[in-house]
Amino acid sequence: MKRRTFLSLAGASCALPALSARARPVAELRGVWLVRTGLTSREAIDSAVEHAAAAGLNAVFAQVRGRGDAFYASDLVPRSPLLERAPKNFDPLAHLIEAASQRGLAVHAWVNALLASNYPGPLPAGHVLARHPDWAMVPRPLAERALRTRGAERLTLVRQAREQTESEGLFLTPAAAGVHEHLDAVVRELLSRYALSGLHLDFIRYPDAHYDWSPEMLESFRRARGERDLFAGPAASPGAFAEHRRGLLTRLVERLAVSARAVVPGLPVSAAVIADEAMARTQKFQDWPAWARSGVLDAVCPMAYAPETRLFESQVRHAVARTGGRVWAGVGAWRIPVESTIEKIAAARASGAHGVVLFSHESIGAGEARALRAASFGAWAAGSSAAGHAAR
Repeated sequence: MKRRTFLSLAGASCALPALSARARPVAELRGVWLVRTGLTSREAIDSAVEHAAAAGLNAVFAQVRGRGDAFYASDLVPRSPLLERAPKNFDPLAHLIEAASQRGLAVHAWVNALLASNYPGPLPAGHVLARHPDWAMVPRPLAERALRTRGAERLTLVRQAREQTESEGLFLTPAAAGVHEHLDAVVRELLSRYALSGLHLDFIRYPDAHYDWSPEMLESFRRARGERDLFAGPAASPGAFAEHRRGLLTRLVERLAVSARAVVPGLPVSAAVIADEAMARTQKFQDWPAWARSGVLDAVCPMAYAPETRLFESQVRHAVARTGGRVWAGVGAWRIPVESTIEKIAAARASGAHGVVLFSHESIGAGEARALRAASFGAWAAGSSAAGHAAR
C-alpha cells in the first residue's frame, strides 16, 4: 500500500514511463548533480529541471540524502532541516520525478552514504548518529580517548577533529554492522517507494588517511587478524589495516548494490569517486576500479574537477582504461566558464566515457543551457532518455 501511495504523489503519468524506460538504454548519459539546496521548494525544482532539459541533458542526480536526512517521505530517516519552511505535505522527490518525467529526464537518487552530519549544530531528532553515536568514525589522534567515551560524549570528542583533519563532517563507520543494515534499509525503502531510474552513491569513502580509528574499527581489525591489543595490529601492519578498511568499504558497496537490484532488477548503480586513483586508494580507501570491473557498479563518476582540460582528459582516460569504459565523467562546471565545460564534454567523449555529469545544477542558468545545447548536446537531445542507461 505504501508503494502505491508514494508513487501516486508523483502521478501515474510519471511512475509508469519512468519504470518502463529502464528497458530502453541509450548510448550516452548526460546528467547534472542536483544539490539538496535545489530541492527545498517546487519552484527551485522546476527551475533546475527546466534548465537541465533546455541544455539537452537526460538525467538528474538528485541529492535526496545529504546529511543523514531525507528529501523524501521516510519512516527511517528524519526530514531534512532544510525543509523546515516548506509545507509539511511537500515531497521534493515526488515532485522532482513528476517534473522530470514531463521533460524526458531520468531521476537517479543521489545518496550520501557515510557522510552523516556537518560538524556544527544539533542533530535532528531521530538522526542515525543521535540514536547511535558510537557509529561515528574517529580519527587517529583521538583514538585512545575514544576508547574511554561512549554515546553523546563520543560525538563531542569527534567534533574536535574539525581542525585536525580534512573531514567534511561526521562520518559513519563501515566497521559497525548496524551501519550496513541501516544504509541497506534506507536504500530499500527509497527504491520501493519511488519510481527511480538509478541509485547514485556518494561519500562512500573515508574522509582522509587518519580515519577510521574508532573502537569499532579497531575491534573489527583485531577480530580479523586474531590480535590481542587493539593498537598493536594497525601500528605493526599499516598495509593490512589499510586493506581492511578498503575491504569493509567494498563490502558495503556490494551490499547496497545487491539490495538496490533486489528491489528493482537491473537498476543502474553508480558512485561518485575520487578521480586520482592513487589518492582514492591510499587516502580514501576507495577501490573503485574493482567496483566497476566486477560489475558491482554500472558506472563510476570520477570527480575530475580540475580546471585544466589536459588533466581532466588524462583522469578520464585513466578511469576508462581501469574500468573497461564504465565511466560517466564528472565535470566541475561550477568553477569554470561554460566554454571550458563544453571543451571537457568533448574531451570526455574522445576519452571513451559513456557520459558526463555536471556539478552542479547551480552552474546551469538559461544562458549556460543554451550554450550547452548548441555546442554539446543538441545533436543527442531529441527523443532520448537515460532512464535505464548503464555503462555495461
